[in-house]
Order: sequence, then C-alpha cells, then structure tokens
Amino acid sequence: MKWLINPFERIAGWTALMIGIVVMALTAVVGTINHVAFDGVLDIHSWAKPSFSESFAMQVIDFFALFLTKWLAGACFSRSKLRAVDVAGTMALARVPMLLLAIVCFLPVVPESLYDFPRMIIFSLICMPFWIWMIVLKYNAWVVSCHMKGNRAVVSFIGSLLVAEIISKVVIIFLLGSMLTNIPIKDVFSSGSKENVVVIVDSLTIRQKTENVVKAFEQGDFNAITFYFDETMKKAISSSGLKIAWLQVNMQCGKFEKANLDELKEASIEKYDIVEVPFYFQKEKQKLRLAFNSDGKISGLFFLPMN
Repeated sequence: MKWLINPFERIAGWTALMIGIVVMALTAVVGTINHVAFDGVLDIHSWAKPSFSESFAMQVIDFFALFLTKWLAGACFSRSKLRAVDVAGTMALARVPMLLLAIVCFLPVVPESLYDFPRMIIFSLICMPFWIWMIVLKYNAWVVSCHMKGNRAVVSFIGSLLVAEIISKVVIIFLLGSMLTNIPIKDVFSSGSKENVVVIVDSLTIRQKTENVVKAFEQGDFNAITFYFDETMKKAISSSGLKIAWLQVNMQCGKFEKANLDELKEASIEKYDIVEVPFYFQKEKQKLRLAFNSDGKISGLFFLPMN
C-alpha cells in the first residue's frame, strides 16, 4: 500500500523523472489511440481526437505547469533547501494514474460526446478512484520533495495545484489554439475584430443570418457571432467563451476545414426555427445547430455529431 500512495521515499530524483517521462510518452500514445486528451493538470476528456504530437504537447505542458508551480511554491513556503530534480521527478512520477485513466478509456462505458449523460456519469464514477489516487500521490510527492508537513503543506499544496491547473489551461489554449483552429495565435485571447461585426438588418432572413454566422466561424470572428445572440445567450457565453468552445470542438474533431451551406436544413420546433449546417473537420463531420427565436435572434448554438 505504501508503494501505491508514497513511493517517493524510495524513488525520487532522476530515476523518478525518467520513469515519469516514459509514462507521459505512453500516456500520449494511448490517448492518441483511444481519443483521450489531458488538457490540464487535472483534466481528462475522452471524446477528443488529438494527434500524437498534440497529445504529447499537452502532457509536457501539464508537467511543466505542475513542476514550476510546485517548485516556486516550495521555494516560498518550505524551510528546507530544495532540489529542482527532486520536485520534477516526484511530480512526474505522480502522473502515473493518468496512464491508467487513458487505458480505462478503452472500456465501452466511455461517453461518445459531451451530451452522452448516462455514460458520462458511469465513466466519472469509474475514473474518480484514479483521480483521487493521483491527488494523493501529488500531495505525498509535495511533502517528500519539499520537506513540508501540517497545515502549511496542505494549504500551499492546494493553492499551488489550482494555480498549476489554471496555467496549464491557459498555455494549452495559447500554444495549441492557432495549431488546432483557424484562430491566429495573436487573437486567441483577444476580444475580436469589431470591424468585422455584421450589422443585423430586419430584412435579413434566417438563412442569411446563418450564412453570416458560418462565415464568422470560418474567419474566427466570434464577436460577429455573439452579435446575433438574444439577451440570454449573451449572458451565458461571451465571444471569448465561444473561442474556447470552438477550440474544444477542434480538439475533439480535428482542425476545421469547411462548412457546406448547400446542405443547410431548416425546420420548426414549437416557437423556434432550427437550422443545421454540416461542418467538416480533419477527423470528423459535425453539424452546427442554431435555434432562432420568434425575434430572429439565436437562442441556442450547438455542435453535434452528424448521427
């Protein structure tokens, strides 16, 4: 049991670091095969479809965000002299449960999309023990490598872990955003180009508005898209939030290639006009579904599997 939750008293330094690097590489390989992305220090998404280079890049970013944050926190809060290789080695070794989580994703209970709620619940329950085990390993790695204990160790561990999670998310979006999507890297966190915002005219039809939304997705102009939202949608998601959602879709399906307006479909459901447009990505075909209310404003926007 001690080997499972605290192997760091016997394995640390360069040995632990080398084992951790091998485990990260294997995790990237398995994640590429069974469509798993670790896009954060604590995150796993089973419906993504990253290439090996993208998967391994996420592993590296997650590790360095964790190591640097823990090392700096240790330098601030520990009363002992730290060795960077000890912090790096133990934190790398503590990511072993991620490999097992990636292997678990071969099970048939893995959700096929964000909207597969029954499997999402079952999958989360299966993954929870591995996730808890990883947290325990990280804490014990922190205690051993930084020579800390008590409340000081607990508080600084939790705080630095949350900071590492935020940093890994931001770096992944910034570095991989332009590689995975049609958004230029300088625009990943910008608010969008106001010059490209499409002015809504009452005479525009639902189809014309849809064509403008599709064109805005093709150009990465998310301000133009949110301009068509109703008040509820504007409060629910900003242009920056829409960029992040677009990045997640590209991580799941591959980089966006084109939309096919010739196959646009329209329908009416209760008080909404529903429009669907096929979107082609490198690895998968999705459909953009827009729900327009009686005022001609967008009340719902979804990317869904074609089936």
